[in-house]
Amino acid sequence: MSMPISRATFLKGLAGCGVAALVGKTYIEWIHPSPQFPCRMLGPSRDVGHLLRDPKALRPSGDVPSVATKVTIVGGGMAGLSAAWWLKKHGVTDFVLLDLEKDVGGNSSSGKNEIGSYPWGAHYVPIANSESEYVRELFQELGIIQSYNKDGLAVYDELMLCHEPQERLFKDGSFHDGLVPKRGLQRNENEEMARFFKTIVAFRNATGSDGKLAFAIPLDLSSEDSKYTSLDSITMDQWMKDNDFQSKPLLWYVNYCCRDDYGSTLQKVSAWAGIHYFAGRRGVAANSEPNSVITWPQGNGFLVEKLKQPLKDQIQVHSLVTEVKQYGDKITTTCMNSQSKKYKAFESEFVIFAAPRFVAGRVIADHKTASAISRDLRYAPWMVANISLKNLPDARGLAPAWDNVSYYSDSLGYVMANHQDITTRQKPNVITYYYPLSQSEPKASREKLYGSSPEQWSQTIVDDLQKMHPSIADEIISMDLWPWGHGMIRPSVGFIWGDTRRQMKERNGNIIFAHSDMSGMSNFEEAQYHGVEAAKIILASIQQGKS
Repeated sequence: MSMPISRATFLKGLAGCGVAALVGKTYIEWIHPSPQFPCRMLGPSRDVGHLLRDPKALRPSGDVPSVATKVTIVGGGMAGLSAAWWLKKHGVTDFVLLDLEKDVGGNSSSGKNEIGSYPWGAHYVPIANSESEYVRELFQELGIIQSYNKDGLAVYDELMLCHEPQERLFKDGSFHDGLVPKRGLQRNENEEMARFFKTIVAFRNATGSDGKLAFAIPLDLSSEDSKYTSLDSITMDQWMKDNDFQSKPLLWYVNYCCRDDYGSTLQKVSAWAGIHYFAGRRGVAANSEPNSVITWPQGNGFLVEKLKQPLKDQIQVHSLVTEVKQYGDKITTTCMNSQSKKYKAFESEFVIFAAPRFVAGRVIADHKTASAISRDLRYAPWMVANISLKNLPDARGLAPAWDNVSYYSDSLGYVMANHQDITTRQKPNVITYYYPLSQSEPKASREKLYGSSPEQWSQTIVDDLQKMHPSIADEIISMDLWPWGHGMIRPSVGFIWGDTRRQMKERNGNIIFAHSDMSGMSNFEEAQYHGVEAAKIILASIQQGKS
C-alpha cells in the first residue's frame, strides 16, 4: 500500500512537469477555502473561438502566404482524425489537419498529472456492433481486438475491457451494483422495469420493412421504416407516457441515460434517440458480457493518441480557421495562428469540414444553408472536473466501481480514472466528475456555466459529492475544472429523421462535411463514421480523376 500524497508534493510534481508555470497565463487558479486545496479553471480556447463572431476583426492585412495541398481537414476531433486515418491508410498523404486547440482530440481530450491520466470528456466505447465495420477495423489495427474465435466473435484485450465492478448506484444510504435502481422497489415498479426492458429487447432485435435494423450504430444504417422513424416526432417522455411507463425509479433511470448520452432530459430528447440509447447497442464479444465497454485511464484520449501518432507531419494546431472559400476548382482555407496572430492559407482540391457545424455558418463563404442549419442546432453545456484524491472514497456498501452515480444528484456522478490500473487501488487516485446542465435551454445553461465563478463550481461539486461520500472533501488534493460550452449536440424532436440533418449531410461543392453533429449523437462511432465516409468520397473522386 502506497503512502498518501500531500498537496505540497502534488504541486511540486505539477511544477516539475511545467504545468504550474502556466498558472495565470492560460487559466485561472485559486484556493478552495475549507478545506484548502488548489483549484484551476481550464477548458477549450473559448475566447479564441469567439473571435469568429466578428469576421471583420479577422481579416488579414496584406498578402497571406499560401501552401498547396490536395486535402485540408478542418477540425481535429474524432471525425477529423478518422478522416485523416482513412486517407493515409489508402495512400493519400498530401493533406493538412487544422485544429484550434493546442492539441487535437476535441471532446475526447485527456490530461495527466503525477497520479495518472484522465479524460476531459468521452471516456469509453461500447463493444462494437457487427455493423460498426470501421470501429472494428480500427480496433483490430490498434490491438484492441486481438483476434476472432471460431464463431466470429471478437476477442478483446482483457486490459481494455472495463474491469469489475463496472457500475454502482448510491440509493437509500448505500451503493448497489449496476445503475438500474433495485433497492426498495415496489412490486409494480419491478414489473414495470421488466416490461420496459422486454420492450427494449424487441426494439433491439427489430428490422424494418426495408430489411435494415431498426436501431443501428452508426445510425445512418438504421431502418427508414416509418414505423420506427415516426418515433422521432415525439419526446421520450411522451413515449413513456403512451406506453404507461410512469414509475419514479424507471423515469429516473431513463432520464439519467438521456442526460448521460445527450446532455438533455427525456422531456426534450426525441423518442427515437432515447430508444436508440438502449436498443442500438448489441455488441457481443468472445471474452466479455454483452454490452460491455472498452475504456482506458485517459478515456477516449487513448484513441486520440493512437490516431495522431502517424499524423505528426500533417497536424497543425493553434490554427483558427477564419474562412473557407471555393474559387473554381480550388478551395482556399485561411487560418490564423492563435499564438503568433499570423495568417496562412491552404489551397486544396478538397476540404473535409470536421469542426462542429455551428462554426460552418461563420467561416464557409457562400454556403447558403450553413447559417440556417446552425440556427436549428442545440448544444448541451457540461462541466467536467478532474479531482485528485489522497485516498479512495469510502465504499458505502460496495467497492468503488468504474462508474459511480447518485440517485439524488443533478450530476452524472464520476468515473474512476485509475480503475483500469492493474496495481493496487489503495493509493492516490483521480476521479472524473460529469455535470450536464440539462434542465434549461442551452443558451441559458451556457450563461450559467460561464456565469458561475470557479469558487461556486468548486463548492457545488464538493457539496454534491458529499451526498455519496461525507468525508471526501478532506481527501481532495486538487481540483481542475473544464467547462464545455458546446459539449454535445442534442437530438431534439424531429432532428434525427428531419430536413435539417439531411441538409447537414449534403456536400457544398468539394467541401465535404464530417462531424458527429450530422448524427445528432456525440459519440465516437458516429464521429468516426462521418470522418471515414467523407474520406471515401474524396478517394473515389481522386480515383475517378485518374481513370
